[in-house]
Amino acid sequence: MQNGYSWLLVWFILFLPKLAVGQNLIPNGGFETYRNCPHQQNQLVEATPWYNPTKATPDFFHDCFSSAQMLMRPHSGQGLGQLFYAEGFNEYMGVRLKKPLKANDCYYFEMFIATDSPGKYLTETMGAYFSVNPAIDRTTTDRLPVRPQILDTQPQNTIARLQWQRISGFLLAKGGEEYVTIGSFYKDAPFLGYSNYLVIDDISLVPITLDLGKDTTLCGHKSTLLLDGTTPGASYYYWSDGSTNPTLLVTKPGKYSVTAVTTCKTLTDTITVDYSLDFELGADTTICNGQTLALNVPASATSAYRWQDGSRKNTFTVRQEGQYSIQVTQASCVAADTIQVHYVKRPQLELGPDQELCGAELFTIKPTVAEGKFSWLDQVAGVDRTVSSSGVYKASVQNDCATVTDSVMIDYGACDCVLYAPNTFTPNGDGQNDIFLAYACGDITITSLLIFNRWGEVIFQAKTAPFEWDGYYHGERCDTGVYAWSIQYRLNQHGKVKSGQKQGPLSLIR
Repeated sequence: MQNGYSWLLVWFILFLPKLAVGQNLIPNGGFETYRNCPHQQNQLVEATPWYNPTKATPDFFHDCFSSAQMLMRPHSGQGLGQLFYAEGFNEYMGVRLKKPLKANDCYYFEMFIATDSPGKYLTETMGAYFSVNPAIDRTTTDRLPVRPQILDTQPQNTIARLQWQRISGFLLAKGGEEYVTIGSFYKDAPFLGYSNYLVIDDISLVPITLDLGKDTTLCGHKSTLLLDGTTPGASYYYWSDGSTNPTLLVTKPGKYSVTAVTTCKTLTDTITVDYSLDFELGADTTICNGQTLALNVPASATSAYRWQDGSRKNTFTVRQEGQYSIQVTQASCVAADTIQVHYVKRPQLELGPDQELCGAELFTIKPTVAEGKFSWLDQVAGVDRTVSSSGVYKASVQNDCATVTDSVMIDYGACDCVLYAPNTFTPNGDGQNDIFLAYACGDITITSLLIFNRWGEVIFQAKTAPFEWDGYYHGERCDTGVYAWSIQYRLNQHGKVKSGQKQGPLSLIR
C-alpha cells in the first residue's frame, strides 16, 4: 500500500483466469482497433481512443503493417503499444474509461508488459494511475508527478528479455475516476542508450462482481447448468455443497450459493434452479418372477405422456422383462427416461427341522440352497455347519430379486446335560486309558481342570482345552494311588448362562 493512500490496494498476481472482454472498462485495451494503420513509430494516436499525455511520442504497432520495429508478437490479438524510457525521457499512454468508477467499489486491473533490456528495467516503477481528470503535460518529457494506485512489484531477477509479465492489482475507487495513465513512476531510467523499450498489451479494468445469473428453470432431470462464480482476483471459493472450485455443475433442482474471497472484499450470490419436468423412472432393477413393478411420473393437466408401447397415462405396470421408456411433453419442454427391468427366480433356502439332541452329540446342519448367494447371519464361513450347543442358527440366501432367511433350533434339553469324568485311569503306556479326560454335553463349556494329591496339593492345572492329565507331575510319574479332580464350567441353555463346579475321586493305577 502506497504511503498516504489508505484506499488503494496493490497485489501482483502471477496466475489468474482470462477476464471477460465484455466487462473491461478500458476501451481498446488490446490495441486491436485503429483509425489509420500505423506505418511507423510514434503513432499511438492511431490506436483510438488512446492519447499521448506528454511531449514524448509513444508507439503503436499492428499486424495491418509488417514493421521490424515491433519487437515481439502481441500478447494476444494483432496489436500492441510501446513506450521508450531514458534519463529525463518518459513516455506514457492515457485513455478515458468507458464509464466513471463508483465510490467504494472494488476493481481489478491487469496488463502485460515485456522489455528488450531487462537490466535497464526499473522494478516498482511501472503501473497505472487513475484520476478524475486526465494527467496531461504536453510541454515536457519528464516524469509525471503523480502517485499510481497500481504498481509493479515484480522482483528484478524474474525479468527476462521479451517475455510477457503480468502486472495486476486491486483498486478501491474514491469515485468519479474516469482516466487511466499507463507508464513509469517514481524513478527515472538511467541513460543507457536508445534501446530501453517497454511493450504493453491486454490492459483491462473490471469491477469485482459475482453474478450467478437469474433464477432459472431447466427442462428434465437430465438437464444440467454450469454455474460460473469466477470473480476477478478471487483467492478462494466456497459453494453451498462444500466444493471450492470457481464453477459448479447443477444436476438437480435446489438453491445454490457461492462465496468468493478477494483481498479487496468478499462477495456472495445465490441462485435457485427448478426443473420443469422433474421425474425419474429409477435405476435399472431386477425383480422376482411373478412380481409386477409400477412405474409412475408426476401427473399434470398440461403434460402429455407417451410410453414405449404408445400408451398415454402417467403410470405403467411392468409384468415382463424388458426396457421401458416414457417421454413427457410440457409446452416446449420435452423430457424422457428409460429403465431396464430384469426378472429372476426367487432365492430358496431350507435349513431343515428343529433338532432335540442329548449329551455330547454333534449335529451337522446341511442347508438346501438355490438361486442365490448363501451366508450365515453370524458370519460363520461355509455352508454345512456342525454344532454342539443349543441355539437358533440363522442363514440367508440373496439375489437381485430378494433375500430369504430361515432358521433352525438346536436344543440339547432332550436329556439331562451331563459333565463326565472317569474315576480310574491307567497311564502305563499301553495305549488304553492312558489319559484322564473330562468331557461334557454341548451346552456345557469346561473352563478349568485341577488335579489334587491326597494331601490336597494341586499337582496339575489346565485353563484351556484340552482338559486332560497324563499322570505326571513336574515331569515325574505319579505313584499309584487315589487323587481328586475339580472342574469349573459354564452351562448355557435357553438363553441363560450359569457357572458351576464339580469334584470327584480319581484312582491312578499302573
